[in-house]
Amino acid sequence: MLLSAAPAWAQAPADGVSSQKEIIVTARRRNEAIQDVPLTVAAIGSEALETRGVHTEADLQIAIPGLVVRTSNNSNQLNYVMRGESVDAYSGSPPGVQPYINEVPFPTISATAFYDLASVQAVKGPQGTLFGRNSTGGAVLFQTQEPVNYFTGYASIQYGNRDKLIAEGALNLPLVDDKVLVRLAGTATSGGAYVRNLYDGKLLGDSQNRSGRFSLLLRPVESLTNVTTVQISKSTGTNAPNTMYHTIPCGDDYGFNSCTYSPDNQPFFDSLLAGGLFPGYPSGYVYPGGFEDLPEFLRSQGKYVVNANAPFFHRAHSEMVVNKTNFEVSPYITIKNVFGFSFSKNAINYDTDYSPYPIVQQYSPSLELTGEDLPVETSSTRTWSDELQIQGATPDDRLNWLAGVFYIDSTEDYFSPLWLGALDFSVAYNAKTGNRSFAVFGQATYKLTDQLSLTLGGRYTWEKITLRQLEQSIFGAGNPQQVKQDDPSWTVSLDYHVSPDLMLYATTRGSWRRGGFNPFNPPTATPTTAATGSGGNYFLPEKVRDAEIGIKYSGDGAGIPVRANVALYQSWVTNIQKTAYTVIGGTVSSATINVPKAKIKGIEADLGIQPASWLSLGGTMTYTDAKFTEATSSLFGQPVVYGPFGDVPKFSGSVYADTSLDLPGEAGSLNYHVEVYNQSSFYFSNLGGTLQPGTKLPAYTLVNMRLDWDEIMGSGVKASLFVKNLTGKVYYTGGSAGAQNFSVESATFGAPRTYGVALRVDF
Repeated sequence: MLLSAAPAWAQAPADGVSSQKEIIVTARRRNEAIQDVPLTVAAIGSEALETRGVHTEADLQIAIPGLVVRTSNNSNQLNYVMRGESVDAYSGSPPGVQPYINEVPFPTISATAFYDLASVQAVKGPQGTLFGRNSTGGAVLFQTQEPVNYFTGYASIQYGNRDKLIAEGALNLPLVDDKVLVRLAGTATSGGAYVRNLYDGKLLGDSQNRSGRFSLLLRPVESLTNVTTVQISKSTGTNAPNTMYHTIPCGDDYGFNSCTYSPDNQPFFDSLLAGGLFPGYPSGYVYPGGFEDLPEFLRSQGKYVVNANAPFFHRAHSEMVVNKTNFEVSPYITIKNVFGFSFSKNAINYDTDYSPYPIVQQYSPSLELTGEDLPVETSSTRTWSDELQIQGATPDDRLNWLAGVFYIDSTEDYFSPLWLGALDFSVAYNAKTGNRSFAVFGQATYKLTDQLSLTLGGRYTWEKITLRQLEQSIFGAGNPQQVKQDDPSWTVSLDYHVSPDLMLYATTRGSWRRGGFNPFNPPTATPTTAATGSGGNYFLPEKVRDAEIGIKYSGDGAGIPVRANVALYQSWVTNIQKTAYTVIGGTVSSATINVPKAKIKGIEADLGIQPASWLSLGGTMTYTDAKFTEATSSLFGQPVVYGPFGDVPKFSGSVYADTSLDLPGEAGSLNYHVEVYNQSSFYFSNLGGTLQPGTKLPAYTLVNMRLDWDEIMGSGVKASLFVKNLTGKVYYTGGSAGAQNFSVESATFGAPRTYGVALRVDF
């Protein structure tokens, strides 16, 4: 399609195969070529982020192989999943995959906007010896653009269907040559609604985001560099809500709502419609076929349809400050300090039972809330952290080492009001959790020979976890709880460079994520009595160890640049932190259970070739086999059998092509990118084989394309056409398992077909 002109083809875009050896990553807290790092790292640079249209967390799933961005009750409740490790909503558990911004751990409590980024890296496997927080599945590292010593900047605007607008820009100002540098960046988005609510006819899923970032680099002397980054973001709009995906039939276990809200229960319906039991209800459309048949009815009404009685608004606010100081004591010793502060607050509303019936609402009349705060669930988190490290190397570069200390202090507040309509009973969860963590760590890499290197790393972490119930809590104010935990993390790896182009490696790691208290479950008297997983609100730390072998190649194959990476791994996990829902005292509770054992194994591969200077081809493949090997735990003394393993598609992968065509004269160049992503089916519940039927989501395939006309007529202007989900595939990115509470399983829609135009000016 691009061969119509007579033309000379240009070099493939940056991030193509020929430049892979030059991609620099910080997976081991120092700059290294990605092909020289003895573990699995996926990296995507600034140009590729733009080409692949990465603007939110959800876009990362296609761009980074093996990363799943999992949603829960709506599009603004999400978490990262890698190598089978995730975190369940309403669990009180820390993330299995920890995100970082500029090396500082950052909470993910709402969807955010990405802009003016230098890179995104995904480091896979257990982490603990080098990064600020222990994690069992990996880390995702976001690096913003830092100030540079010349005047530059850009401005871009993108407009697409569903009235979706994304504007962003940056300005780099060197105030004092190489000593005082400033960078300003910001973004604004609006529109994007695509889910139709039959209940009131409204379109949902729009967002209005505003974010600004200020970066200041100070270099008073050549050996000392200090970079401060301040970012403030605000988001408003509506949630893209879950749809009823599967209901439990009347007569089956947990099919009570299908019986109650059924045409066969006509007196109950008459009282609803006449305003008897629920005065003034309904104010919107109610399907006369009843609760049980709603999922099929919704699917018959077209794509992206729900029928639920809630306003579905969303508000989020976040602030972040990061200060990084590097002091080069000598050519071989550097002292580094990373300070971070973040505050995030998220307010959401969604229909807890996902139906037009007043079964359970985020509404509590007895709490005497008013105005916009009436039907709202809020959470806020405040975090302080500091990491001091010293890095060194010997003059012959045979030994590289790092040692340091890390401290973090974080608090999180939860408030969730509920009204149980059938009982006309109001409750609220309201609690504050705290976590203080201190760690010492060190890691060293020694070249045993010019080709063989050994890496040893260790970390010891001490945790203090607290929970206190606040006013209006269903469990009563007070009830303070506290527990201390500590454990080591470690890594051992060998890498062997067969040639400058080929490396073999083997690594094994051990890590853990802290246990703690679930604020949505009744307080347990002591942690000791809850350690058996009896259903109290205390849960134990989760521990993981793994083994990984891999091969990395980047060189010429028959005269063609080739990059090929393959990794095989297996993880052994104990006391896996998973949730199970139950009803306690007439209301819904989420219990965090330690499932005894699991085994996760897999293969990850990526291949890229450059058969011509104008053409790059590639693909990725991820296979994950996750199983509970000891699957029976207990919930309030009753056995619960877990399985299949949730949040883990067995297969995922993509293929892509990049082409570039130089236009005659100074007309510029055309660059075309196409990618096809496929993901197999997966369960959004870890109880899909027992308590949570109907939680298996189908496989799907997405096709994305983008055409850029770059350097138009010799200028710094670029115009683009793009489309995501070209075929308009309806797919789901996660869900909420609620069979035993609401007789329904709900699922979150993935984004529909999106297309539009973009214009960017670089100066």
